[in-house]
Amino acid sequence: MNDIIIMQPFNQLFLNQFVLAESLLPFTNEELRKLDTALNKYEILFLNPDIEKNLISKNELLASFAISKAENSKLTLQEAQDVYSFIVNNEDYTFISEKLTKVGKLTNKDYDKLEFFNIAKVFRNINQNPIHIQDVTPEYILELHKQLTQGLDIFKDYLLDFDVYKSGQWRDNDDIRVNTYKPAPYSEIEKGVEELLKWVKDNINITSVGIFHTALYALHPFCNGNKRVSRILEHIFLRSLGINNKNLYSTSYYYHKEKGRYIKYLLYSLEKRNLNHFVGFFQEALVLSIIGVIKTSLEVKRYEFINNKDLDENTRIILKPLIKRHEIQFNKLYKEVDRKMARQTFTNYLEKATTEKIVTRRNEGRNVYYSLNTSFQEEKEIHTLLEFIKQKLSFIPDEMKLV
Repeated sequence: MNDIIIMQPFNQLFLNQFVLAESLLPFTNEELRKLDTALNKYEILFLNPDIEKNLISKNELLASFAISKAENSKLTLQEAQDVYSFIVNNEDYTFISEKLTKVGKLTNKDYDKLEFFNIAKVFRNINQNPIHIQDVTPEYILELHKQLTQGLDIFKDYLLDFDVYKSGQWRDNDDIRVNTYKPAPYSEIEKGVEELLKWVKDNINITSVGIFHTALYALHPFCNGNKRVSRILEHIFLRSLGINNKNLYSTSYYYHKEKGRYIKYLLYSLEKRNLNHFVGFFQEALVLSIIGVIKTSLEVKRYEFINNKDLDENTRIILKPLIKRHEIQFNKLYKEVDRKMARQTFTNYLEKATTEKIVTRRNEGRNVYYSLNTSFQEEKEIHTLLEFIKQKLSFIPDEMKLV
């Protein structure tokens, strides 16, 4: 314990309560930078251009969708795609005004759609017109909040328990609570944001981005919409550092998939005044998002491997689970297609695929395992990266470990 250096990064009256022990974080800045460099090298050497293009397009949609889901949106991905088409086609989203003219009443679903439209529009604009971290000012953050929450306060007349946004304005009261946590007094918000921005510009590195995200949310500068502002700024800062240079992934989507843990670690940092809890989770999200790019590429190539074979529909159904998982035990593989065919039929088709060397079979005691008969570079890359990070992280999703 005596060797652990505990820092108080900030001087501002409220933020100086928060501490950081950087040596206890899972990764150093150098290690994070090397992982991003490894992804860049992989992208240059092995990533199919069509897969890359699809990842970039898909990421913009999924990141926006994930940010909206952080606000408890009930929007489905298909509904989000429908709204997103307005942005791609540079069309204004006039559905709300049109509905008010015809019906005169708005619903939660209408709110979710407009919220997503704002987020996706801002996210797309930032990707097309990147801003450097040194150019981010308090005024820019206010404008960002305004764009993200534009028009949403109209729903206060239609939805119960609606938390107003006061779009583009700093919080003007001390009524806000995050669970049991009481944010900074509203009178300290402007000075707190100014110090945060100065600090992150003077100490710019990958870990500092996670610290900024945590501290900004701790200040809670807005009446509503703080998570989406924090996530958008995190994205801006990482891109400004040259991380995720081609916009192939989003930490926000990882936050969405691990929403329970995202909220838990954010609350831990707030309530315990310890930045480590969420900054460590931020590092985890970044690292596993990087590996997720390679995983997606691998899955596409496995899908193409199956699709390019002259197979009947039953065999395709049987082999589909092996796209996402490297190897599956016989009974678990059958469970994936249960009710679609009889067990003996399943066995016959699987044995035929084995004979034709489309899949390989491995015996281990009484268990039999099957995998696609492929050898892609992605499998080696993921294995190497996982060997490194499993020494650093206490949690790795099963979908990643079994790829």
